[in-house]
Amino acid sequence: MLFRSLVYGLLTTLLSGCLQTTIERPTDNLKQLGDAMPWQARGKILVSGKNAPQTIRFTWSHLSAGKDRVMLSDTLGLRSIVLIKDSDEYYQVNKKGQRILLPANMLEEPLATVMSSLPTDIARLMTGRSPSNNRVISEVVSWSTSTQFATPEVLRVRFGDYALKIMINQWDIGSSE
Repeated sequence: MLFRSLVYGLLTTLLSGCLQTTIERPTDNLKQLGDAMPWQARGKILVSGKNAPQTIRFTWSHLSAGKDRVMLSDTLGLRSIVLIKDSDEYYQVNKKGQRILLPANMLEEPLATVMSSLPTDIARLMTGRSPSNNRVISEVVSWSTSTQFATPEVLRVRFGDYALKIMINQWDIGSSE
C-alpha cells in the first residue's frame, strides 16, 4: 500500500511538472520570420467558440507585409473559399479570379463570426511572434525547425469568444504560392 501511494505521488509530481513546462522558441541561431519574408503554411485550424467546434483545412500564403492569400476548406475538401487579405480587408476570389470585398455576413458559420473578429495580425501570430493587441492571447505549443528558421508547429490563439488551435504540418519559407 505504501509502495502504491509512493508510485502515484511520483506520477502526479511528474505529470504536474510536465503541465507547468513552458515551451520556448529554439535558440540555435535560428531566425524569426519577418513581415517582409514570403512564406506558405499548410495545416488545420480547430475553431472553438459559441457553436460546436469545427475543423478547417488551410493553405496560408504570406505574400508581403499586409498581404496574404488564404485558402480555407472543410475537412473533406468539398467546400472551399479563397480569400485575399490586403491592408486588413478581406476579399473573396470568385471563379473568374476577381476580388470582391468580403463582408463577414457573406460567409457561412463559423467563418462569418470568426472572420469578423479575427485578429488583424494573424499572419504575425502564425510565425510565433507576439500579438499587437492585448485582447489577443497567442501561445506556441510546439516548435519545428528548418535549416534557418524557427516556426510554430502547433499554436493556440484566443480572442473574444473564440479559441483557435492551429496545427501547421508544412512550411515553405521563401515561397508565397
